[in-house]
Amino acid sequence: MAAATAAQTSSFGSKAFDKVEQNLSEPVSLFDPSKHLCFEQPKDNVMLKDLGLSEENAISPLAITAPFPLFTLECVRRMREEMFQKKIIEGYSQRMEPGCYTLRGFTEHAPFLESVWRSPEVMDAISAAAGVDLDVIFEYEMGHINVQVEGLTDETPLTSMIPPAMPQPHPALTTLEEAEKAHAAQLSAAGPWHKDCYPWVIIIMLSDTTNMIGGETGLRKGDGTVVKQRGPGVGWAYVLQGGCVEHIALKSFGGERIAMVTSFRPRDPMQLDLSHLGGVKGNSNWDPLFKQWSLYRLGVMEQRINILREKLRKENLTYTEISKAMLEWNEGMYKYMEHTAAQMK
Repeated sequence: MAAATAAQTSSFGSKAFDKVEQNLSEPVSLFDPSKHLCFEQPKDNVMLKDLGLSEENAISPLAITAPFPLFTLECVRRMREEMFQKKIIEGYSQRMEPGCYTLRGFTEHAPFLESVWRSPEVMDAISAAAGVDLDVIFEYEMGHINVQVEGLTDETPLTSMIPPAMPQPHPALTTLEEAEKAHAAQLSAAGPWHKDCYPWVIIIMLSDTTNMIGGETGLRKGDGTVVKQRGPGVGWAYVLQGGCVEHIALKSFGGERIAMVTSFRPRDPMQLDLSHLGGVKGNSNWDPLFKQWSLYRLGVMEQRINILREKLRKENLTYTEISKAMLEWNEGMYKYMEHTAAQMK
């Protein structure tokens, strides 16, 4: 293969990895749902029972939505331009398996992306897709980025292969048969399989899937077989009850695979919430993680206190009913507080 030119920094001659600095000539603007949101309600969703999975610790019978459009191409371009700043890659990246890295906890340097996840219209869309009123778990989990880059080695500086703001089509570098062989080995390994720390996640494709081979999310069914899900295009998404469904991100071949993941909890403080930090402590900065985890848990406790206080104030309860309500509340809150503290050991 011919050597890449200066304008074609990838080893396979694609412009997919041209370095694109943030366009500072553009005026700073935040998320505008009239320009950046293109949500359509998903159809043909997959339920937990369809996968042969239990609903015992589930918030909803839904396992995963069908893919649906969420963000416009211009929105994706703005997010990519912002997240792939040199200072973010240098300060907030962590290498994972070969050719992959993550970006976490960088929203203080990404006002546009933060405004996406602060948008009531975005939260309404995601809640409608899930069929459950959801809220972002806390800021640190806004816009977690998974990046897979063809040709990136452990020795390659991450800032030498900065993806461009505009997603590029994938080159066809392998066959479906070769990809299936690689996926078979990946699926048989125990390590990459996981359930999420938080009840719900949304997975958003920020790459052009034209010619993309692989790159799906694999879901493990109750009988051990695997089904695959992938957003069909840039800005498409799906919502997964990731705390209940074991899943894996399958390798993509050719070009890049950039996916954004944001985690959610039920907005209702009385809903079941089995969130924990077991799977994120290893790739997070504990200072903001523990602070935001504590504030979120204390906020839920405050809401639960207010709900019980209003119940006692407004309802004409007997002393036995009051005693029972306080005992049940105390037992539940003790378990909640004990679990909250245990996650930070």
